[in-house]
Amino acid sequence: MNDPFALDLTINLLLLGFGGAMFAGSLFAYLNRNNRSEDFYAPRTLFLGSIGFFITFWAIASIVNN
Repeated sequence: MNDPFALDLTINLLLLGFGGAMFAGSLFAYLNRNNRSEDFYAPRTLFLGSIGFFITFWAIASIVNN
């Protein structure tokens, strides 16, 4: 099917960027947890990082599949 605006690819790339940002942000927060004076919520950080990794993996698989 011809897609003149490449919306499938655009959505997959947006998901890749969103998931990658979630994963990278959570990873950096987890690595920097000892350098901050505020409370650190490890379960929330690990949960959001795993969701970001899942979204990133799904987007890469979708891009490779097409």
